[in-house]
Amino acid sequence: MERLRQVGMFCLSFGVLGVLWQLTSTYLVSPHLIPPPGDVLRTAIPMLTTAEIPRHMAASVARVAVGFALGSALGIVLGVLMGRIRWVHDLLDPVIEFFRFLSPTAMIPIAVIWFGIGETSKYFLIFWGTFFIVLINAIHGVLATPWARLRAAECLGATRLQIFTLIVLPSAVPSVVTGMRVALASSYLSIIPAEILAADSGLGFLLQQSSLLVQTNRVFVVLAVFGILGYLSDR
Repeated sequence: MERLRQVGMFCLSFGVLGVLWQLTSTYLVSPHLIPPPGDVLRTAIPMLTTAEIPRHMAASVARVAVGFALGSALGIVLGVLMGRIRWVHDLLDPVIEFFRFLSPTAMIPIAVIWFGIGETSKYFLIFWGTFFIVLINAIHGVLATPWARLRAAECLGATRLQIFTLIVLPSAVPSVVTGMRVALASSYLSIIPAEILAADSGLGFLLQQSSLLVQTNRVFVVLAVFGILGYLSDR
């Protein structure tokens, strides 16, 4: 029953969105600005059958996967160290706080200068958009380990390694996973400007090309693909 309820709410949610979209494009806004769902669907079919969407989607997903994996891995390792070792935290925290407010978009000129317009610059920007979010959440997860668990383990004779592997790491997992979910969204947000400004493939590039030609239908198709990819990745 719970599964059926979830499916029903899912269909209802997107059904309401579709109805509001149709009403908006019909009565409130020009269809040239917000094309109705039917027009977007008809535009999407040839883009899918000719492999235009799959080709650009594969390029974007590969970039997101590499940058997200690197950023998450380093963020978790460094976050655990900073949360567990006080002097490492005190040494690196000021630098982290300085750099984490520089958005991936702001780093595009530096990425192009350092790495050119090849794949490495895209990986770097997605890494940048992922690393700090995962890092901060990993630090929080380690520092938020309940003292009662730590004291109980010590009273039972657990070694420092056992406390770290059996108490600290499991306690930090919820915060780390939350940070990775937020960072995943940031990865998709990072790839769009990167591909718009310095790429010849990917969904961001396709979005830019459609915008320059004022092809609103195609723009909405690409936006829908981004939303679907993000939703499926988060699931």
